[in-house]
Amino acid sequence: MNGNFAGLLAVSAADWELIIRYCIYAVVIAASIVALILLRRHTKLPGHGELAQALSDLLTQVEEAAQAPERAQFLKDTARAMYRADRLAYTAALLAEKERYADLGKVSDLVEQARAALSPYKFGKKEADERDGAELAAQKLREAICAMDGILERDADMKREEA
Repeated sequence: MNGNFAGLLAVSAADWELIIRYCIYAVVIAASIVALILLRRHTKLPGHGELAQALSDLLTQVEEAAQAPERAQFLKDTARAMYRADRLAYTAALLAEKERYADLGKVSDLVEQARAALSPYKFGKKEADERDGAELAAQKLREAICAMDGILERDADMKREEA
């Protein structure tokens, strides 16, 4: 029996090379799977509730920007809100395309209109003391939130019908 066990331990250099190669393959495959999982998590579109929360947060940000007493702070907050609105409009458009749901397209359009209302401040066409663009942006965001509330109600109705 001792001789058989020693035979199992005697592995040739070619066998070790093969074992090491398969271990490297396993590590590469495992790393690829982890990378794909992380990529999917990062590129996953938000749900309707998350989108509604992001809209509310953006509205709060625009309203706070409109209340900013200093010109520099107003312009800085407006630029941040524009960037956030741009990302949110893009996300809503992707959701609308994925789900083939026109109301999400409407939300995307309203957010884009809010962003367009803020853009004159960034490019110097309006001064910070002219707050009508910020008010228009807030109004468009409120309309988008109302549309999103309708979508959430529809989702709740569909969930009740399934149950």
